[in-house]
Amino acid sequence: MVRRAYAEDTKVPIAQSRSQIETMLRKASATRIVTMDEALEAVVMFMLAGRLIKLRIEIPGDANEQRRRAIWRAIGLVVKAKIEAVAQGITTVEQEWLAHVVLPDGSTVGDWIEPQLEVAYDKGQMPTEPLLLEGPR
Repeated sequence: MVRRAYAEDTKVPIAQSRSQIETMLRKASATRIVTMDEALEAVVMFMLAGRLIKLRIEIPGDANEQRRRAIWRAIGLVVKAKIEAVAQGITTVEQEWLAHVVLPDGSTVGDWIEPQLEVAYDKGQMPTEPLLLEGPR
């Protein structure tokens, strides 16, 4: 059996998917909502629970319009699932969106920790330096 990619046959225009994502985020009390559809990336950025959150999805250079529509449908699915998980009390905003929280230098927590995580796994040991910023005392 051949596995089909999610929404690979969707006819939903990118603009409609973006609008639906923005609506979901507003209903979840997000503010400062921005979605961008660029040639090589899709971006969804917003404030939620006092955190600036940025999802940046790389789009392959050879992606045609159909593939781009499918990517935006999948982004909508991810956003919807995260919002619903938080609403149902399954997880928290911080747990669900942590990798996408924007740090003071503009990078995300995921950008910052991924290289450190890779080193920890390669060495099979915890880093000798603390991974996280200093917490409350």
